[in-house]
Amino acid sequence: MFSRSKYLFRGPVTTLMLGLLSFLLVIGIVSSPEQTFQTSLQGLSLWWHIVFPSLLPFLVLSEMLIAYGWVHGIGVLLEPLMRRVFGLPGVSGWALTMGMTIGFPGGAQSTLQMVQQGDLTSREAERMTWLSHFCNPMTIIIVIGIGLLDQPSSGYWLLGIHWLSGILAFLTSIPFSRLIRNKQAGTQELTRQLNISKLPLFRKVWSAINKAHVRDGRSFGKLLGESVSHSVQTLMVIGGYIIMMAVLIHLVSYYIIPGVPTYYLAGVFELHLGAKAITSASALTPIIQWSLLSAMLGWSGLCAILQSISPLIKSGVRWFPFIMMRLLHGSYAFVLTLFLWKPMKLLGLEAQPAFFYWPNYATDLSPISGMWSRILLMLGWQGIILIILLLLSWSIVLTSSRRSP
Repeated sequence: MFSRSKYLFRGPVTTLMLGLLSFLLVIGIVSSPEQTFQTSLQGLSLWWHIVFPSLLPFLVLSEMLIAYGWVHGIGVLLEPLMRRVFGLPGVSGWALTMGMTIGFPGGAQSTLQMVQQGDLTSREAERMTWLSHFCNPMTIIIVIGIGLLDQPSSGYWLLGIHWLSGILAFLTSIPFSRLIRNKQAGTQELTRQLNISKLPLFRKVWSAINKAHVRDGRSFGKLLGESVSHSVQTLMVIGGYIIMMAVLIHLVSYYIIPGVPTYYLAGVFELHLGAKAITSASALTPIIQWSLLSAMLGWSGLCAILQSISPLIKSGVRWFPFIMMRLLHGSYAFVLTLFLWKPMKLLGLEAQPAFFYWPNYATDLSPISGMWSRILLMLGWQGIILIILLLLSWSIVLTSSRRSP
């Protein structure tokens, strides 16, 4: 059955359908060149002012840290948490941190780099993409919370629900038998590698760093040049996706569903346009508006899905389970928002937080002058999340040592 489905996916019927859709897309672009040009400019502006400068430093940093082995050293410390809770190697904790701090496709790109280094198998990489696909915190807090909802505290609520629903979706999607096997493997790994009474922890961390760096073998100059080159190439592909999705939204709303405003379809294709659509819909009640925002953040849009899954297809990562995970993430986020609506209102949704507040961003969603401030904020998020994960991992080690005879 697997070979038959694989043949159907690559067979002549699929080829004919994709060719026909491409031909219709060309006709739509040619028939309305001015509107297509304007939507392309909107997608280009979004990529150039927000996506490119926000992601480039972190993609370069991630590849360099993996090559020098620092991610592997962190992985030794995160091994108890990642094995026991998620059934993944400790080194994958870095991809989780990247996904939670810089957003998609940062987690997927870190996963791809680990696959290329031989640190993750194809199945581990697939599950890691399920877990690390999160929206950028600054997008939720600043763009949505401050710029669109004009409620700074709302961004923090949406971010917390976004993270919680994503982790819950991952944990509930793993088959029970596989989860048991991973937990047993994690227990053996914990006993063998992380018993700090038998081997100094610092020595294990340093050994992991040194082995990974020797295995990579690139000099600093070569590593820096290749890291920048790979990151720019990745971002160029992302820019192409964003521009094409902006054009596709215009064509669908103009030809397939004429008369319907563009922003009603935007959430299915692109997250930023979808957030603007939902917050602009005056007919929605606040609770439905928030719930739809959470669901859209969990779904993330076809643009973000393609950005994350496309580079990993050759590594054996399947697209259908990934899409199902995004639907599950969005469903959990929708239900959690409905469930937590009254507590959020009681705890003061209108409260103005005194930290991480950037008022200039409320009026200008793409200030070049504030880009380094945003990068520093995301670095702060990375540090906070890493510390939390390390504390959780250390608590698992202490709990296991107390239970062992």
